[in-house]
Amino acid sequence: MEALIPGMLIWICLQIGCEPPPPPAVLLVPQEVMDARVYGGGGRGGTFACGLYDHETQSIWLPEGCRADDLFDQSTLLHELVHHVQTVTGMQYPCLAAQEPLAYGLQAQWLQEQGIDDPYAMLGVDKFTVLIRSICWPEE
Repeated sequence: MEALIPGMLIWICLQIGCEPPPPPAVLLVPQEVMDARVYGGGGRGGTFACGLYDHETQSIWLPEGCRADDLFDQSTLLHELVHHVQTVTGMQYPCLAAQEPLAYGLQAQWLQEQGIDDPYAMLGVDKFTVLIRSICWPEE
């Protein structure tokens, strides 16, 4: 997967008008570890975490078994790289969730450029879901 990163960073930065940052570390971790980090335990309602960007360590977490020749896995890497670019270039957001529209939008655009007619269907989301995932909910 790491061989894909330089080209993806260049592509992302061409879309949003920035200089490509240094690449992040990529960690391949067991699915259970991903789910625990994202959901605080097992998967949520039969779903599982596909990827995670750790803003503090500026690293990407992907599940073990993630494949460089799989278009879905490649797009997950690209999504997390968008978060890396957002963080490293200092893009300002009211909360972390507000970063999701750009990440999903570029992921969908990239998938379309790879020949996927309905990238949101491939990702298992729709624009409404992305909107909900982008809300800055009040802290409890």
